[in-house]
Amino acid sequence: MKYKRIYIEITNQCNLSCDFCASSKRPKLFMTVAQFQLICDQIRFLTDYIYLHVQGEPLLHPNLKEILQIAYQNELQVQLVTNGTLLNKNIDILKNSPAIRQISISLQSMQTINYLEDSHNRARLFEQLVDLANSDKIVQLRLWNYSEQVFTDGINRCLAFFNIKKDELIVDKNRYSTNHKNIFFSLEKQFQWPSDPVDSSTIGTCYGTKTMLGILSDGTLVPCCLDQNGVIALGNVFTTPFSMLIDSPRIRKMQVGFNNRKIIEPFCQHCQYRSRFD
Repeated sequence: MKYKRIYIEITNQCNLSCDFCASSKRPKLFMTVAQFQLICDQIRFLTDYIYLHVQGEPLLHPNLKEILQIAYQNELQVQLVTNGTLLNKNIDILKNSPAIRQISISLQSMQTINYLEDSHNRARLFEQLVDLANSDKIVQLRLWNYSEQVFTDGINRCLAFFNIKKDELIVDKNRYSTNHKNIFFSLEKQFQWPSDPVDSSTIGTCYGTKTMLGILSDGTLVPCCLDQNGVIALGNVFTTPFSMLIDSPRIRKMQVGFNNRKIIEPFCQHCQYRSRFD
């Protein structure tokens, strides 16, 4: 079995505190280079893509360059989500890393701190985005608290920079292409995290454990990137071989349930995000 993606949280520490991120009481950690190497050794034949986030800001990691090099040596393509405020510090590392396939910039994070209100920040960001795109990295500008007003107020500056109008965007579901082949906008409605009180259901399906898994900064294996607190702790990759963990009865039970549109875990029953897969 090969997974479409495996999330690896190289740190759960962030330099911002956005209200749309779920709260977590976990100790703040940076995954060590040796720990990341151990993970890559175990998953390299089970996926082609790793996402360097669950929670936290990956560009904070002091050994980011070494981590990307390890990913490249293990033939793993990297995608990461960043709030964008540390791009300037890491732009050369990102631009020159052959491991990186896609960089997603969270525009709602920038809106939270009014980052784009500063013309200097705005100009610098746009220059960095083009620099990354010209180095054959896919640049995704994510706005996942989408509303018509937010789009109008927050994105028009970006569109103006790329000399395009809103009605000129090429729409593919919620993915909007610009006139630069490697720069896209991704628009989605904001969702509630499963840890928040929402309506529950025992009927439905999900890709968690089936095509994706997540590894938290302390090594805890979780079914997806939304289990940021390790509620469904499936073992620890630092102490138990990954191959043994993914063959556990709990994972198999979840997979059979999803295949039959039955949601087994209470945590998953409260998840709004899985409705996007129906």
